[in-house]
Amino acid sequence: MVNIKLISAFAAALALAWNTAAFGKAIPGHQGTNLENFELGTKLIAKTVQQYHDIFYTAGRQYGIDPNILAAICMQESAGVNYSYREDGSSYPAWGIMQIEYTHEKSFAKFGLERTGVSWTLKDRLDPEKAVPYAAYLLSESLHRYDGDYIKMIQAYNFGDVVLNRIISAAGNKWLDERVNAAKYADNWKYNKYGDAKYAEHVLAYYSNTLDNVSAAVRINGKCVKFSDQYPIIENGRTLIPIRAVSEELGAEVEWDGEKRRVYIDKDGTEIELVIDSDEAYVDGIGYELDAAASIVNDRTLVPLRFVAESLDCGVEWDENARTVIIEL
Repeated sequence: MVNIKLISAFAAALALAWNTAAFGKAIPGHQGTNLENFELGTKLIAKTVQQYHDIFYTAGRQYGIDPNILAAICMQESAGVNYSYREDGSSYPAWGIMQIEYTHEKSFAKFGLERTGVSWTLKDRLDPEKAVPYAAYLLSESLHRYDGDYIKMIQAYNFGDVVLNRIISAAGNKWLDERVNAAKYADNWKYNKYGDAKYAEHVLAYYSNTLDNVSAAVRINGKCVKFSDQYPIIENGRTLIPIRAVSEELGAEVEWDGEKRRVYIDKDGTEIELVIDSDEAYVDGIGYELDAAASIVNDRTLVPLRFVAESLDCGVEWDENARTVIIEL
């Protein structure tokens, strides 16, 4: 039985904010496809979707996806009316069941096994606490593949990367105009239509900026860094990053002492020592006070990026519009 947290007073405010409204022409962190022809936030998110705001927030935080985009996709997938039922007879939206049922059964099972120790089944696809994180994972893979282009990421969730890549390869910057002919780019597809050509428009019509987006991207020497199961997060204005994910890019070695709850970073003779949940750090034995402590999130050690990068003589900048930390070695 799915454990669902009922909406609170916050959800009442959420219902007002997630109403028909114009949110401008910007998606924080979006890069690439021009947004001029897209209408953002013109439709109402269903109350059934609002009930799962905590799942969208948590999954977005873990996989580096704007949770508002995630909620909009789930709204488009479920249309707010496709319901599944628990053992007690209560209903919940059937999130993203098409992708999992028809093309992702094996990868969905593996995803569950890696994260819970149990292979997830097709029945599990009806559980929003499982389907939504899986959707966030798929989206994070596409967002990295398309270098921060949310529009391509959204359409790839609908068409799949293979078909979308074929369209982009054939039509280049005019790929948006070619979506209506998507069926001809699919192998062994017997129908005249393939997916929803206007899927991105339909998704973004539900987009809002209600949920906090605490994710951040990292680029090192212009290259976007890929993370596996925990992306950088922003807390109190500071970016915390899974250190092992960028250690090779930075040319640093990382060691973890679980007994002492300490992480050691070594690069070209410079040694950094951080203690989990402590605002103290050491560089070559000299103590420093941090404005953000190292922490453990989803079994990954996250460290304050700017302190570490600057201690290793790397240039660090923050691009607010792209929500991206830029590091130059």
